Parts: sequence; C-alpha cells; structure tokens
Amino acid sequence: MIPIEIKPLPKEDLKKIYTIDRSEEIDRMYRQVGEDLEVYERSISVQRDDSFWDTFYDKWITSMENGAEALGAVDDGKLAGFTIVRYDLEPNLAQILALYVSAEYRLSGIAKSLFLEAQDAAARRDAKSIYVSATPTHSAVNFYLSQGFVPTAKPDPDLLEKEPEDIHMIKSL
Repeated sequence: MIPIEIKPLPKEDLKKIYTIDRSEEIDRMYRQVGEDLEVYERSISVQRDDSFWDTFYDKWITSMENGAEALGAVDDGKLAGFTIVRYDLEPNLAQILALYVSAEYRLSGIAKSLFLEAQDAAARRDAKSIYVSATPTHSAVNFYLSQGFVPTAKPDPDLLEKEPEDIHMIKSL
C-alpha cells in the first residue's frame, strides 16, 4: 500500500472532489445554543450523490481564485479526502470551508492530517484563530471538538445566516 500523501490540490484538479463518497449513517445530531451543544437522536442515511458537489464547486473555485487553498489526501493517485482553507474570514482569522474524507478512508487519520496541514498553513499566514461552520452531525462535531475547537457564542453573522443549523466553532492557534 502506498502511503497517503497530503499535497496542494490546484484549482484545475478540484473536479476530483466528485470522486469523494460522503455517504454515512447518522444517528445523532447537535444543535447549538450559545456556547452549549445539545445532542439529539436522528436517523439519517446519507447516500452517495455526486451532484451534492455541484452545490459548492463554483463557490470553492471562486474562493480559491480569491486566495483560499485546497489540500488533497492522495492514495496512489486517488483523492481520498480534501480540505479547503480560507485565510481571510477576518483579520487573523482563517476558516475551514470544507473537509471531507471518502467513506472507505474514514477513521484512518486522514481528516486529522488534512486539518493539521490546513491549521499549519493558516498559522504561517498569521492567523491567530481558525473558524469552522460544521455540519451538525455527531461525527463532524466530535471531530472538530477533538481538534480543540469550541463552540462560539458569537458566530460570524454571514455564515450564521447561510448555515443556521451548523455548529459554529473556533480554535485559537
């Protein structure tokens, strides 16, 4: 087996995200109340749907044209996961725009490796904190909590308006 390599994902290669299988079985979700999180049971089956990426692709391309960076986790030429980090949500505040790992690669450490690379890149660009508006699933929220994020009582107003159900978190670097 060839080891996973984390490397820049140029704008021209962003189409490879369509190979990512984001399917999962969800049994718990979170809702945010200020800085507190409430967990509740909810059974959702997310099936593979490559058209999901259509929702974000153009926005992410535009973000990359405006300075955001994509990083890919590559396994023998195959995209196993990716993250996109924006460096200018506010002065000294970076943002994780996306972080996805294909179903067959989950729980392998790829998400953590991608996040650590994005965090290091943000710190090199003088970010003092990093922000994420996480899908409210148990797996996503617990991942970010395990990386040191905490829910913020003062979410970014624009992101809160666009993603009111998401869990808005921040981590000091």
